[in-house]
Amino acid sequence: MTSPLENMDDGALIASFLRGGEAAFEVLYRRHRGALYAFLTHLAGDSAEADEVFSETWLRTLEKLPKYRDDGKFDAWLFRIGRNYYLDRCRARQRRRNVSLDNEMPPSVPANASSEPQMQSEAKETGELISAALRKLPAEQREVFLLRQQDVAFKEIAAIQRTSVNTVLSRMQYALRALRRELAEIDH
Repeated sequence: MTSPLENMDDGALIASFLRGGEAAFEVLYRRHRGALYAFLTHLAGDSAEADEVFSETWLRTLEKLPKYRDDGKFDAWLFRIGRNYYLDRCRARQRRRNVSLDNEMPPSVPANASSEPQMQSEAKETGELISAALRKLPAEQREVFLLRQQDVAFKEIAAIQRTSVNTVLSRMQYALRALRRELAEIDH
């Protein structure tokens, strides 16, 4: 049996939580944790880094919830918090080690749908090729691509990146063009 909270939209859950309903935050967390974690894992390229950023994102979200303006885009707001925290970590690391952001992204391996060793090997190789191609993209283009993979609307991505929708659309177009070109070169 589902809780009545499950049927509430994000804004109503936040309002309930702010009035003391802790169960409302649990529903909000369960609703958005998968998409946020997937986004951060792709963004960071490393599950350990993603774990740390994921946890801190939720802590920061809790702190900032009283200031949240309900515009029906909680997920975009949440992703922006995670993105900004991740970028802050990268900047701090870069200052300490004077290393570029491109070197901070080790390859990620996608989950395999098949149990056959040959298919697993091919899927792993394809995933590594795609991850390598993604790492070659400029950070803004990579981020747009990854957010779209999480079904985030272009308008919401524009809000996350604090730019225009046209800029986001251009970044997506350039990202797709670069990925196609990179993967076509591998295919030959």
